[in-house]
Amino acid sequence: MTNPQFDVFLSYSSKDKPQVRAIAKQLRHRGLKPWLDEEQLFPGQSFQEAIQKVIHNVRAVAIIIGSDTFSKWQVIELQSLVKVSIDAQIPIIPVILTGASKAPDNVPPFLNQIAWVDFNQGTQEQAIDMLVWGITGQKPQPKPVNPAEHYDVLLCYQYLDQSKVKQFAGQLKVHNISFYPNQWELESDTEWRDIFTKLIGEINSLAIFFGNNGAPWEDEEVENLIWNYIEDRHTVIPVILPDTIQDPKFPPYLRKQLIVDLRDNPDERIRQLIHLISQNGKRGIEHE
Repeated sequence: MTNPQFDVFLSYSSKDKPQVRAIAKQLRHRGLKPWLDEEQLFPGQSFQEAIQKVIHNVRAVAIIIGSDTFSKWQVIELQSLVKVSIDAQIPIIPVILTGASKAPDNVPPFLNQIAWVDFNQGTQEQAIDMLVWGITGQKPQPKPVNPAEHYDVLLCYQYLDQSKVKQFAGQLKVHNISFYPNQWELESDTEWRDIFTKLIGEINSLAIFFGNNGAPWEDEEVENLIWNYIEDRHTVIPVILPDTIQDPKFPPYLRKQLIVDLRDNPDERIRQLIHLISQNGKRGIEHE
């Protein structure tokens, strides 16, 4: 295939959409163009029709297995996708998400004879490297480490809460915690998301601030990037800013994290946050 329109067709269960969006985002960062149904499937178009139209314009097909068993209808769609891919001689890449079983009962057995990309093995970035290798046939080279650009924690917040986060960050600096952003030069949410994307994977801890101006995870792109941190088993710390009136409604994936509420004994909570960030940094050094 000389000029495929898409690099990879992503097949998945709708229940796994947040993780798949995050994977698609990372593939785009690597210069690849994934086919994602919510972006390409127009209203009224069937999945089968989309497969027939796009399958000859993709380099590879990724069959993504999540934590749930496929329904009967999904199995039919999967079988059709596999058949069309084989007929078109398109490589099939089985992908298993974090926490999923490698051999669900109703997934075609022949998939077990193909090399999997397993997000339960190694880090998120390593799994993405394997997926890129399967799509392109070229193994990505390890990124060089630049110690001069090390940060302990990435601060994620609504732009309107910047002044409060800035005051709080000053206390982190006193305790020798390096953080980004550290120059407070961000002027818009768009610029923030761009920088967030570039730094993900290079900073071990993520602090997500909730205040009276809402939550950063309400933005779909930011939510997907938060998922990357969770998938990569890094420390994710939800933080409630002082003077916040309403109690935040955290999404399920953040309720499982240890929440730091600065409204209650802020000095003690700041020490708690510093401990969480520092401990994560030590674990990262030990793994290296």
